[in-house]
Amino acid sequence: MKAVRLSRKIHKWMALIVGIQLFLWALSGFYMVAVHIDIIHGDMLVKNMRQTVGNVTGKKVALSLSMNQIAQRYPKTHTITLKSLLGNPVYLIKSQSNTDLLDAETGEQLSPLSRETILKIARYHYAGEGQIRLAEQMDGHPDTELHREPRSKWRIDFDDGWNSSFYIDPSSGQFIKRRHTLWHIFDFLWMLHIMDYDERDNVNNTLLQIFSVAGVLFASSGIWLLFYSFKNSRPIEKTI
Repeated sequence: MKAVRLSRKIHKWMALIVGIQLFLWALSGFYMVAVHIDIIHGDMLVKNMRQTVGNVTGKKVALSLSMNQIAQRYPKTHTITLKSLLGNPVYLIKSQSNTDLLDAETGEQLSPLSRETILKIARYHYAGEGQIRLAEQMDGHPDTELHREPRSKWRIDFDDGWNSSFYIDPSSGQFIKRRHTLWHIFDFLWMLHIMDYDERDNVNNTLLQIFSVAGVLFASSGIWLLFYSFKNSRPIEKTI
């Protein structure tokens, strides 16, 4: 009987310790399988994400500068990329400290991009029917959504049913990320699921490891109790 009491006591205290977290694991896991990952990513909100130079107009691109000329103009350059911006060819030039954007046909410096150009980029990639309700430049502002992305960025909010937001890099014109209501819910539940309440991306944090071990102990004590329940069960005798 001492073993039975011990297993019940362990099971009870484990339930108090990990019960709420087990519920959160189940709730967050249900959301993750119930809502399709493409919806979480916001794939339905964007368009024109894959482009090649000149694929919009089909015209032959006349480049004003060669790669050697650009390298001489920007001697600290690490990479030079010919890409498309709003259907037009541009050079993306990266060094250790700077990112520059040049019009490939005129050689004109485009970066940092103006607010008007940022809004054009947002509309160019937006696949919804909403209108822009807010455009905000974020320079060094702490942001839990994009903590690994460039510090300087524009946030464009749309007044659609998704409450969608686009993030755009003003130096390169790169479309960084899209966010919306269901993603925010996912992000919050993911934080609860992995128990990383700071960066929300460390799946090997100490707190999660402790609760995982506690969950195993909780399940083991329940199996222990189940064993004693079957062992001590008696058949019911029918009386006439």
